[in-house]
Amino acid sequence: MEIIHELTAKVKDSVWIAANFSLSWSGTLVFDGKIVRVYDKLSKQLKGKISDNEFIWLNKKVWLCGIDYGTGDLPHYELADEEGKIDLVMYFKILKEIGYPLRVLVCDGNPDTPLAAKHVFGENIIIQLCTRHFVEALKRHACDEIKNSTTLNVIRLIQRIIEANNLEIASEYLSQLNNITKKTQTEKELIEYFKINASKLTAHLLHPELNIPHTTNDIENIFRQLNLRLKPISRFNKWNYANNYLKAWALLRRFTPFTDCRKNRKYRNGKAPIEIAGADITNIDCFKL
Repeated sequence: MEIIHELTAKVKDSVWIAANFSLSWSGTLVFDGKIVRVYDKLSKQLKGKISDNEFIWLNKKVWLCGIDYGTGDLPHYELADEEGKIDLVMYFKILKEIGYPLRVLVCDGNPDTPLAAKHVFGENIIIQLCTRHFVEALKRHACDEIKNSTTLNVIRLIQRIIEANNLEIASEYLSQLNNITKKTQTEKELIEYFKINASKLTAHLLHPELNIPHTTNDIENIFRQLNLRLKPISRFNKWNYANNYLKAWALLRRFTPFTDCRKNRKYRNGKAPIEIAGADITNIDCFKL
């Protein structure tokens, strides 16, 4: 609908918002990328000349987005060609330019994400890999032996280590893992893979004072909400249509009060994410900024 394109083309982006509102974020960013289907004219010319898989990916872009864990706000978001190092570096550069105080990055297993973040913000930022994604990766690697009780036990012990509530409990499970004497080749590979990534999987245990989440659930919940809007659309006909729509959706999300937060987040109910981050949005229409 033309009215949607006209409206979304005029909304303010994350850079403008940061420059015009006084915002204070926690510095713990839960980050991921979401595939968005966007029509690519080039794909029509190449149909039949490239593989079906390459043709499908020509019509896919990635929406890069992070949610501030402390406030629930979305400091920065942008549509990129892919979730590769170049696009990620560009994302984190803008995040730094708008003044986001990145201290902790929670992300999935894409190795380019922490590399890009550290390239921009420095080596001192803390990386926490999503423990749920990591366990899923272990299960995929051991798919041929997953029914083996000893292999399944190795995976469960690793999961209990990285999802423990404190270092003492994690150490107990680590001792059990180290006491396993007979291991298959796959089990050795699982344990080695865990040891290589151990410090990034246990940052929430090593820094309890920072209240670091050990999953990317927060950003995935955002993507699930977004998907409810994208599913009926199926595919955008132009890159700028997709970019403007996503920008408008994120802006509306930032200005919409929480309603169903529970437990230690109940205080958020009735307040918008950007308001929790410190902005005064009294009588402000986010589409008329």
